[in-house]
Amino acid sequence: MKKSEGQGTQLSTQKSTQKSTQTGLDLPARNHLFEQIHGILWEKIRSGEIESGQRLKDIEWARKLNVSRTPVREAMRKMQQEGVLVPLAQGGYEVRGTSQVDLMELYRCRAALESLAAEDAAGRFDEAVAARFDDLVRRADEAIERGDLDLAFKLNTQFHADILELSGNRHLTGLLDALQRLVLFYRAALLRMSKDDARNKALYLDRLRVKQDCHREILAALRVNDGVRAAALMRAHVRETAEDLLPAVPELTRMAEEQPRDAA
Repeated sequence: MKKSEGQGTQLSTQKSTQKSTQTGLDLPARNHLFEQIHGILWEKIRSGEIESGQRLKDIEWARKLNVSRTPVREAMRKMQQEGVLVPLAQGGYEVRGTSQVDLMELYRCRAALESLAAEDAAGRFDEAVAARFDDLVRRADEAIERGDLDLAFKLNTQFHADILELSGNRHLTGLLDALQRLVLFYRAALLRMSKDDARNKALYLDRLRVKQDCHREILAALRVNDGVRAAALMRAHVRETAEDLLPAVPELTRMAEEQPRDAA
């Protein structure tokens, strides 16, 4: 367990935005404390502070966050429902491992749902929307050329989120919400691995350039309100992303196995 996790984090339910100095997160105060804890744990998993395969116990995290066990237990149960935590027979949870089969199943679902989002978005696409997406793609191009992996990652994620929002389909939004956390689980792990190795970083940037070309093709279909083509392009794009991630899964698994299994 990294040193920063061992420090207590003070949480508050006051009606204002709270800053957690230990996590670096700006957390809006919510009526339910477990939602704040849920956000903290997800961010630690996304950032790699909590590794795949690591064991978590509510009593340990209640101590670290200086709260009772009940909201921590509720947060972990929600994360179990979302698929990132696996309950253990001896008590507590383990962060799910990575597998190629799991990745492909996850991305097949994502491809189907995001293709529907692109199809629905086509009917709402106008010049003002096109200008906003063109700017998004331009900023992503610039981030890639600067080698700014974090910003490129963020803008790539935003592209897909904005198409989902433009679709106006609240049912798709709900269905994709749970999937997106697991998608980020894999994508963030690959991002961390790419930062640690110059060769991996170069490969990651090359893949991002290809994805940018895909985004431009999707935008071209949306610009002429061709929902069928936009959907087909989005489906192929997401599935190709899964193919890009597949070779990294064994390496991610190896890295996780080499980490000490802290009982916290």
